[in-house]
Amino acid sequence: MTIPPRLVGRKEAALYLAIAESTFSLWVATHKMPPCIPGTRKWDKRAIDAKLDEISGLGVAPAEDRYTRWMRENSGETDLQKWRRERDAKRGKK
Repeated sequence: MTIPPRLVGRKEAALYLAIAESTFSLWVATHKMPPCIPGTRKWDKRAIDAKLDEISGLGVAPAEDRYTRWMRENSGETDLQKWRRERDAKRGKK
């Protein structure tokens, strides 16, 4: 059993994407594809896949800031608001 290499040259990367080598070079130059690994002439297949997913709109979630995350996790209700809601529920108020 042969394990396919994770690092590929320009020709193999172009074949992997089913495009011409010149097209792959253009995509690298225009940042549609990642650059080669520094000090080599090899590309990481996972980096190619990630960049392809990004330009295809697949599996890329926008970065969520800490405040939005906190609001999502805490329903946007502060401790004081929660206490007042529970107090009013006990008193029978709406």
